[in-house]
Parts: sequence; structure tokens; C-alpha cells
Amino acid sequence: MENLIAIINQNLVAVIAVLMVLMCASLIVALAALIQISKLKKRYNSVMGEGKETVSLEEKFKEFNETSSEIKEKYDKISEAVMDISKNMDKCIQKVGIIRYNPFDEAGGNLCFAVALLDSENNGVILNGIHSRSGCYTYAKPVEMGVSEYVLSQEEMQALNMALDSSYACDDRKEIVKKIEERYEREILPKRSRKKSGLFGKKDSKVSAQ
Repeated sequence: MENLIAIINQNLVAVIAVLMVLMCASLIVALAALIQISKLKKRYNSVMGEGKETVSLEEKFKEFNETSSEIKEKYDKISEAVMDISKNMDKCIQKVGIIRYNPFDEAGGNLCFAVALLDSENNGVILNGIHSRSGCYTYAKPVEMGVSEYVLSQEEMQALNMALDSSYACDDRKEIVKKIEERYEREILPKRSRKKSGLFGKKDSKVSAQ
């Protein structure tokens, strides 16, 4: 023991220096720990809600789970609505071509017209309005897949080509609807079929009991 005390007395400066280094290192570690704790506390408050009534993590996760389920249910309904809207849009008039012309020398102003109205699948009708001194006449010719079974005049063909060239194509919408349809068939439709089968199963059991 006396030898140890003597060694310490002989190297007192070195011992003090080592202790100072250790103390500085401890302070640095403590400061780093405080910074990390402060960051964790901010993240914790952002999740739990700072200034609100203290709740447990279990209750918070339960709340998140319920919110997620509600969002998923609303997303399923929105997916069905988007699919219905997309199907209806395919049948709406999306391509229009109009040509004004004057087939009579005695009349002016290009009062005659040919209008082509087509949906996304190039189905629709061509309307030809002829204005003359004797009266006004309108003719309609159906169009299927961009072709009419009736002979088209030059003006009607121009209107049809104009409508076909002005095709509305939104690739982003088609891709989004395609993904929604795939998810609908993969996730939503099986759930509905299970619910229906369960209802029918209950009805059958009642009938069998009677």
C-alpha cells in the first residue's frame, strides 16, 4: 500500500492528467447521450402528441390501426367509384370532328355541316345537316369501331377522320385504373364473395332447421 502511494506521489501530475482526460471523455459521452435523448424525446412527442393527455404506446398503436383500417375501407369505396367512372367515361363522347361546307352554289355561308361523335372505342354516330332553300334535313349514320356500314360522303369522311385524329388518350389514367382493377380483383372481390357466401350459409341453415 505504501509502495502504491509512493508511486502515485511520484507520478502525481500524470495521474491528474489521466483523470482529467477520463473526466473530459465522460463529459463528452454524457453530452452526446443528452443530445440523443433530446432527439428521441422530440420524436416521441411528435408521435404521441406533445401537450396532449399522456397515452400509452399500446393505445396509440391501436388508434393508428383503427385509422389505417378506416382509410383502407374508404380507399376500397373510392376504388369502386373510380372503376365505375372509368367504365362510364369509355361510353361518353370523347372524340368530335366537325366540317362545315356548302354543296349548293345558290346558297352561301357554309350552313351545311357534318359532325362525327365517337366514344373511346370509336363507336358513335355521324350527323349530316343539309341546309337548302327548300328546307333543312339531318341524316344520321352509325359508326362502329371507326367504320360505318353506310356510304359516307366526302364531308362525313373528313369529320370522321378529324374525330379519330383528335383521340383523347390519358395513359396515366389507364395505368391507374388498371392497377385499381387488379387490386379490386385480388383483395376486395374475394372479401365480398366470402361475405355473400356467409350470408347464404346462414339462410340455408335456417331453412334446414325448419
